[in-house]
Amino acid sequence: MNEWLELAGKRYELNCKGYLIDMSLWDEPLLSWFATQEQIQITSDHRQVIDFLRNYFSEKKGHPVVRMISTAMHEILGPDKGSVKYFHILFPGGIHQAFKVAGLPMQHSCC
Repeated sequence: MNEWLELAGKRYELNCKGYLIDMSLWDEPLLSWFATQEQIQITSDHRQVIDFLRNYFSEKKGHPVVRMISTAMHEILGPDKGSVKYFHILFPGGIHQAFKVAGLPMQHSCC
């Protein structure tokens, strides 16, 4: 069963796992809310990875795998941060946590 979240007068529909249903509604207040829920302090590195995830999903209509993300991180953030290890520093809950914070739909819906 889906749930509704209201932030600053705007309503967001989330699935039973807390993923945003309509990624076009994702915005800064929702990013802040997700970050708080996931106990992540959003940095510019997080933001660049989130932007990559959102752009990739919009273009390809699918979720990237973590190796693809780390390759993009290497190009965007530099070789010292372009690794799966650094990705897990940014998102300790893994790739699904990153997808949720980025406002992407759940990869495999089980709700």
